[in-house]
Amino acid sequence: MTTTAAGHRTDSSSVRRVVAGTAGQLAARVVHLALNVVSTLAIVRYLAPSAYGSYVLVLTVTGMVSLVSDFGLPKIAVREIAGSGTHEGELVGTIIGLRTALALAGIALIQVVLLLLGQPTRVLVAAGVASTLLLSEAVFAAVAVCFQVRLLPQVEAFLRTGAEALETAAILLLISAHAGLAWLFVPPAVGSVLGALVAYALIRRRFGTRPVFTGRHVRMLVRESLPVAPALVLSVLYRKLDGLSLAALRPSREVGLYGSVAQPVEYWFLTTALFINVAFPLLSRAYGRADHVRFRELYRRGAEILVIVTLVVPVALPFVAQPLIRVVYGDRYTGAAPALLLLSVAMVLSVVAVWQAMVLLVSGHQRVTLRYNLAAVLVTVVLCVALVGRFGLAGAGAAAVGTAAFVVAASTVAVRRHSDVRLDAGRLTRVAAAGAASVAVTGALAWADHHGLLAAPWPLLLATALVAYVLALLGVRAHHGFRTVFA
Repeated sequence: MTTTAAGHRTDSSSVRRVVAGTAGQLAARVVHLALNVVSTLAIVRYLAPSAYGSYVLVLTVTGMVSLVSDFGLPKIAVREIAGSGTHEGELVGTIIGLRTALALAGIALIQVVLLLLGQPTRVLVAAGVASTLLLSEAVFAAVAVCFQVRLLPQVEAFLRTGAEALETAAILLLISAHAGLAWLFVPPAVGSVLGALVAYALIRRRFGTRPVFTGRHVRMLVRESLPVAPALVLSVLYRKLDGLSLAALRPSREVGLYGSVAQPVEYWFLTTALFINVAFPLLSRAYGRADHVRFRELYRRGAEILVIVTLVVPVALPFVAQPLIRVVYGDRYTGAAPALLLLSVAMVLSVVAVWQAMVLLVSGHQRVTLRYNLAAVLVTVVLCVALVGRFGLAGAGAAAVGTAAFVVAASTVAVRRHSDVRLDAGRLTRVAAAGAASVAVTGALAWADHHGLLAAPWPLLLATALVAYVLALLGVRAHHGFRTVFA
């Protein structure tokens, strides 16, 4: 029988692992983000907006189905193993089997969705190549459970970064060879396979874990994940309906513009996983030990940290979005500036909603998440119908903000009612005030530049916004929340 660190780790060791895990993930994420910027810029500049619209559509549909095929199974496994420390190999092996079956169904679903959207053959072929990621992710995500329960998420992060480095180099070579759309999805597929193989070898050799599929865990995993899976489907759906509505109601060029700014926002959104991956096992452990004080503080400070990290984007963008897009993407994409700002606001709200869904999962109330996610889809449909056709990019961004605000409100009520914890409204208000102060300072500088009182090019405005935000956060002592989590 293999062992996990959950039952053998001292408190001081846990602290060191949390700090090391977070720092390691952060370093890997910085490199990962830089590589993504390189590959994204290369593809954006290589493809015309209409062709990039097709590329974004494939990414969107494939990404949605990939998240759905996750079915919440890895998080269920982390919760179970962190609590009991047993059956690790059996749970991981069973998840690999279940997710492989889901991946095969997902590959077929991707083709059906694109056919219903009336996409041409070249897009269907590209999606076929991209969807092979689902199979490698079935292994990679299951194996990553072993790293997470030991508070070693940085190992997974380093593996994914190594795969990303290979992908980026291959994409640049393909672009230099004038490759077609489908070929641009080959490097990510190959990189994911290599990462999954290395991760699998690591857990066998380093931890002695032998993944084995066994039927005795299927019923429990299916029962626990049944509310999570449709909740994931709905959450992915309401987050992607803005882009899909553009694809259905507006020209392909607008889809490309929207996707060009949605992708970097999505990267930053996914970066918050480096904190959530570390905090989730800690939440599970505190709840399992009935340590309500620790559970409450982790929830409150976790939400505060996530808001601080994500709020920096909408704080920095109001006065620099258009020139920043011009420098990064070129003049053809400057029309996406309003959508970029709106999507950054929606991101702040969305990450809080994700955190609260994790809290509900830990406390066993994942069915509540399913209910408010269903309502969120209906809200999104109404907003998209009302806004996208008429206002295009800005309407899609506004719909995203409206939906995210609804989900935050619903999840906050659900966590208070079912998990018996509340957000620290006072501290979150101070964080928001710090963001507002930063925008005010930057706005004053932009006003002075506009009226010729002083010269303030956009890089100076961006730097001013970031520095002012950090100083304002220090002024309201927002950094104290980090001590609660990493203590």
